[in-house]
Amino acid sequence: MKVRDRWDRWAAIDAAAVFVVFDDPDMIRRTMLEGIDLDGLPFPVLVDQERSSYERWGLQRARRRDIWLDPNVYKVHWRLLRAGEKLRPGGTDVLQLGGDFVIAPDGTIAYARPQERDNRPPVGELLKAAREAAAAG
Repeated sequence: MKVRDRWDRWAAIDAAAVFVVFDDPDMIRRTMLEGIDLDGLPFPVLVDQERSSYERWGLQRARRRDIWLDPNVYKVHWRLLRAGEKLRPGGTDVLQLGGDFVIAPDGTIAYARPQERDNRPPVGELLKAAREAAAAG
């Protein structure tokens, strides 16, 4: 939830964030959102159990070998653990890939980065795209 940690920067450019998940809401609360004050969360978490939004945005599923046989996956998790991050349990489909998108005020896609394994963009990169989209709109 690194976006939450920098929410003041998002608010300064009048941006909004929406997180879309596909697992059962109770499972999401027990895993991904465990220990997070949901009343203080500055953005909605939407549940799309049918994954229709994932399909519309072209978000694919990873191949098993790309997840379980790739040493980089384990390196990323090891780095997170060493940095003090708490690894949260995966959902019901660990092969479903997500993505990060910035939508401009006019509704066009200003930034799109479908996920490939554990390679989320830095929050600063998303903020830059959001600032540029706000300035252009």
